[in-house]
Amino acid sequence: MLVPTVPLSPLQQRLLQELDLCDLPAPEAAPESYASRDFDTDEVRDALPALLWARLVEQQGDEATLRLTPVGAATLRAVECDELAARLRAVASFADTVAQGAAARPAGLALKRLAEGTWTLEQAETYARDGGRTSGGS
Repeated sequence: MLVPTVPLSPLQQRLLQELDLCDLPAPEAAPESYASRDFDTDEVRDALPALLWARLVEQQGDEATLRLTPVGAATLRAVECDELAARLRAVASFADTVAQGAAARPAGLALKRLAEGTWTLEQAETYARDGGRTSGGS
């Protein structure tokens, strides 16, 4: 099965991640369910039609329950895979900075933050090159 390439907003991606964990009630039925997950219910209502149209999410039981479809799960995995691949490319690129003689301790911290996704490649390289004298963005 081909996974559709659907650009997801951060909100849509987060919503799909939550639906990957469990089905959720429709926003109109239980807005508190979204508030407890730190979602703005109005933003979820606005994002939902595109997810339904793309068949990433479906409504069940008189449209009272939202669930992730297999296509939605595959799309979410593809987006997560792309993010991890980009992070891995950044880590591999960072090896060039370390090979140019960066101090071990700052380079280690910068590598950790880069691998976690906390810092960008530029922030990690700057921190390692400066020997840890800059904050690297944190």
